[in-house]
Amino acid sequence: MVKEVGKEYTFTLWDGKVIVRPKLDMKYLYIEVTSRCNLKCEMCFKQYWEDKEGDMDWDLFLKILDDAEEFPELRMIYFGGIGEPSVHPRFMDMVREVKRRGFALGMSTNGTLLTDKMLREISELGVELVYFSMDTVPTAQNAITLGHIAAAVTADKIRKLVKYREETGTHKPSIGVEVVVTKENYMELPDLARYLLDLGVDSMLVSNLLPLTEEQTKDIVYDGSVDMKPILDELYKIAHSGLYIKLPYFELKTERQCDFDENNVAVVRWDGEVAPCYRFLHTYYEYIFGRKKKVNAYSFGNVREKSLAEIWTSEKYTWFRFTMKNYMYPSCTDCPLVDACDFVKTTDIDCWGNEPSCADCLWSRRIVQCPIPQYNFGKFY
Repeated sequence: MVKEVGKEYTFTLWDGKVIVRPKLDMKYLYIEVTSRCNLKCEMCFKQYWEDKEGDMDWDLFLKILDDAEEFPELRMIYFGGIGEPSVHPRFMDMVREVKRRGFALGMSTNGTLLTDKMLREISELGVELVYFSMDTVPTAQNAITLGHIAAAVTADKIRKLVKYREETGTHKPSIGVEVVVTKENYMELPDLARYLLDLGVDSMLVSNLLPLTEEQTKDIVYDGSVDMKPILDELYKIAHSGLYIKLPYFELKTERQCDFDENNVAVVRWDGEVAPCYRFLHTYYEYIFGRKKKVNAYSFGNVREKSLAEIWTSEKYTWFRFTMKNYMYPSCTDCPLVDACDFVKTTDIDCWGNEPSCADCLWSRRIVQCPIPQYNFGKFY
């Protein structure tokens, strides 16, 4: 049962009033345990943001876990954000502590730093979900490039984790792979899906590239420049063989659905700042169909100063979630005035007065995707 907090906020909405009673109904808590990474992928936010790097300190991490216990509907703690979790010097201590407290645990990783000992322990501890990053099929012909070397290493880590979970007999963790689609690799998607199926992977999450430089805008496949239908038809057939494949949209549609908001997600940055999603975790520039936009980091509070429950049920965060969940914000992406409007230059505020602004967000258009775990048939995907 969702825990009531005894608060009530009244908001003016056009000619009426809306009464919102916040609840402790967070379902997924994402923790960016570090913003550092051992790789330098060109398509990653880290290469272009304005923020300093850092690791979450141990006492802050423990406080976040203490605060998380106040949320009765919390399904999972997820080590995510825009860093590589295993870079943190106490990464395995963090894994052990989350499982010791009885939380379900998921994580995103490139896998390259996970040793055999770590992989075995991750399985023995019963970690529920691990998503690896891989954008290509590693082969002998292409192994000389950096990206394919990393893919080969990641594939080897996946193979070992599959072995260790079979030895435990629990089928934990569920193993997923995140793939970013570009003009360079889109034709390879069916081969990659078949390769992952043979590896023993459970799910494949496909996301489109969010350009962070003007040069990267030439690599997107959702602007009508590529016919994705033959590729998608093949992927649908492979999905019937047992690989769960979550696909994005490959064209702009009217429908909007934010997985972060629909699934009641909060993201805690390495320094304790609480953001509503990955997009507002750091400050950087993005390109929306070729149009440059500055995304400014946005926080509803810092868990060093307030409890997670206080931040979650604060007036501003409550109204933000209500507004987003009911999609009461404009659509800048296909607005006829977009080229003459100053509101679209940053995410600070939109023409309806919402701040921060989600009106240009490609996540809500389901063009860009991140791992928001779903629980089906006894497994997380």
